[in-house]
Order: sequence, then structure tokens, then C-alpha cells
Amino acid sequence: MAAELKKTFQELSSALKDLHRDLLMLEAKSLEADTGRKITPYELLHASLHDPNMAWLRQMSALIVNIDTVIDETTNLSAQEANQISTAVLALLEPPGPQDSDFWTKYSNYLSSNPDIIMKHSKVKSLTGDMRPKM
Repeated sequence: MAAELKKTFQELSSALKDLHRDLLMLEAKSLEADTGRKITPYELLHASLHDPNMAWLRQMSALIVNIDTVIDETTNLSAQEANQISTAVLALLEPPGPQDSDFWTKYSNYLSSNPDIIMKHSKVKSLTGDMRPKM
């Protein structure tokens, strides 16, 4: 069970990284359109860390770091940890309810208009479902 959970955690981390990379590249294109020039990888890194317009994406970065930390530091992953991680992922990637979050406002624009983001979102949601305790 623990080995299977660890594999699912790793797959989820990988799927989130793929989704994050695509979102970052879309933000880079937006930044290039705003500045009228191609930005360097260093400029993209700096913007991803410091630009207020990219603050929303740092929430996903922090979640990925949290998942990778759990994978690296926990010998026997438990169903409780799996449930906590899947809940955190879903809280970020699903509509927040009556009040919009900064993340959801930006994310939903990409989710509603980009087929690659839709597919990667679906994969992440599927993996979070695999982590939930079976009734």
C-alpha cells in the first residue's frame, strides 16, 4: 500500500509540474506580448519569483514543493497524508465558491481556453481521485 501511494504521489507531482510548466509558458507569452520582445529564461525566472502578475502561480509552486517534500521525507506514506494532499490540490484547482481566488481567476481563463491545460487538469484530478480512500 505504501509503495503504491508513493508511486501515485510521484505521478501527481509530475502531472502538476507538467501543468505548472505549461501555465508558466503561457504567462511568458503574455509577458512577451506586454513587453513587445522575447524574454530570456533568466527574466522568466525572475518574473515567476517576483512579478505580482505571476503571484497566483506561486501557489501551485508551493504545493508542488510540499508534495515533493512529503515524498522525500516520509518513509511510509499513509492514507491520511494522501487525503490531505489530494484535498489541497483540489482546493487549488477547483472553483473556490462564492468568492474568487486570485489563482482561480487566472487559472480558469486558461482552463476554459486551452486544450492542453484542460487535459493536464483532468489528469491531475484523476490522480487525486486515485489517492482518496476507497469506500
